[in-house]
Amino acid sequence: MVNLAKSIRPELVVALSAGLWGLFWIPIRALEDQGLEPALVTSSQFVFPVICLIPFVLIRLSRNQSFGLRHFDSGFLIGSAFVLYYESLLLTDVVRALILFYIMPAWATLIEIFVLKRRFTVFRALALFLSLGGMIAILNIGTSFRLSLNSGDAMALASGLFMAFGVTRVRQSPESDVFAQVFAFFFYGAAVSMVLMLIPATAPSAMPQGDLFWRLLPWLILMSACYLIPIMWGLYWGSKCVDPARLSILFQIEAIIGIGSAALLTGEPFGIREMVGSLLVISAGLIEVFSSSQTVKKDPDVTTTKSR
Repeated sequence: MVNLAKSIRPELVVALSAGLWGLFWIPIRALEDQGLEPALVTSSQFVFPVICLIPFVLIRLSRNQSFGLRHFDSGFLIGSAFVLYYESLLLTDVVRALILFYIMPAWATLIEIFVLKRRFTVFRALALFLSLGGMIAILNIGTSFRLSLNSGDAMALASGLFMAFGVTRVRQSPESDVFAQVFAFFFYGAAVSMVLMLIPATAPSAMPQGDLFWRLLPWLILMSACYLIPIMWGLYWGSKCVDPARLSILFQIEAIIGIGSAALLTGEPFGIREMVGSLLVISAGLIEVFSSSQTVKKDPDVTTTKSR
């Protein structure tokens, strides 16, 4: 088993995990079609993984090992990002949600300039321009500057902003083991999703009936144990073994597969605006990769946390 683990290419694990994550909209849309309201679908994607991980938490406690609760800041930010992202996939078109989430390079660029006080380079300017161009295209902002923005769109935009802050915080934090990172993600995501269920605008109108719950329970457990946890484990484990520039390129697989599969399978509108928005946002992500790699070459301490 040890030799097998050593022979696994981290790049392959990240690519496979990112690709599967890009298809995540399919099972959550299926759960909604079965009768679960959006807030309940979102909450289930965090609560059930936490339940599945509890036995391992207890084992780690017995060994006096950390299990992730101390990572409140990054866990809360990234957990919040994905709670809003999941909700957006259910409240607006999948392509719109993906594009608006993936204008993240715009938020990351602004954070680097105004929070981290880094130089505003040509490549950062280009990433910002392309990201905002993608947003303008998908929101259909014309000369009147009116936004075609619904609640799902707003959540997708906010999720990208939370994600940008969360990733920044992870890079500034001391390194921790994969289990702690995965559990913190699901635990704080579950907490945020529970709060979302108490807000009138997003609260479910009614709890599911007993027969619906028991019918979906095996699928929720199976999805947690065989899909959600392995994907997050692969992403976090691979992130520890792959350099940031290559990692960011691999993460673009999620956007490409997500947008492509939604265009082919949902029957939702996918015209020139959606195509242009997709190309602009994916290009912005690639430009950000190049910008980050140039920054690391000039200042190796900018994004490395392993040396701290």
